[in-house]
Amino acid sequence: MKSLFKHIITTAITGILFCMLFTACNKEDLKARKVMQVVINGYNGSDHAWQVSIDTTNYDIATAYGKFIIKPAEMIGFNAVYTSPLHQQATPTLTLTDTSTKAVIFSQPLPGSGTKAAFNFIYFDGKALEINPPAAEAATNKLGFYVRHTDGDALFDIFLYRKDATEGTEYRTYIAKNVKPNTWVYADYLSSPDFDTKNELDGAFIYFTKAGTTDQWALGDSEDNSSISAFGMNLPLAGEKGLVQPYFLAHGQFRLEMTRLYFYPDRTW
Repeated sequence: MKSLFKHIITTAITGILFCMLFTACNKEDLKARKVMQVVINGYNGSDHAWQVSIDTTNYDIATAYGKFIIKPAEMIGFNAVYTSPLHQQATPTLTLTDTSTKAVIFSQPLPGSGTKAAFNFIYFDGKALEINPPAAEAATNKLGFYVRHTDGDALFDIFLYRKDATEGTEYRTYIAKNVKPNTWVYADYLSSPDFDTKNELDGAFIYFTKAGTTDQWALGDSEDNSSISAFGMNLPLAGEKGLVQPYFLAHGQFRLEMTRLYFYPDRTW
């Protein structure tokens, strides 16, 4: 009798422990989250601010003091970490909504796999700009430029420029010539010996000058409107090939501004 009673008690305790373990596992499973870095690059050329939403998560004015709100007439640099239930069936969708009209300006699902998602969206004159970068080539890099300039359509040249701080020597290397504003231009690019290290590029500028000149500013007849620092543009270094890097440029409140329309999270700079 004692042996039977002991067996019953042991079985009951085992069953209780199993249920507790099963319940705990279920709770942990429910708590498991999928984490994804979401990046949006582009330009809001409308008259209204936009709000970013992913599924039911709204990055509104109350989130982080409104830092995720995309302001009008500004470049887009959204970067946030989005989490969702690990076994969520429906694919979350990213949307950009006009905060004044409530119209959805952009909508696209997140990738079904991976930990990073990058979206490019440029909007002005009431419509989105098509972004169709060329395929990568193993032997070279592709640099793309779209310069939004509404004050004339004269051709211009694009070149890298830096001046040695010690000796005063000037260095230039051309990226593209006879470029027309408000159109995409892509150029093959391999770093030259004068612009092939991070330190050299960090101190360099990209100049936009009237075609055939090196000192006549092409955009607004001023250096601020016709140049941009190469710092942060992640231009290819010595030995790098196979990259495709489009850039969109437009005049900001004080000077020319730029947004990168590519995402290489594994590059070290």
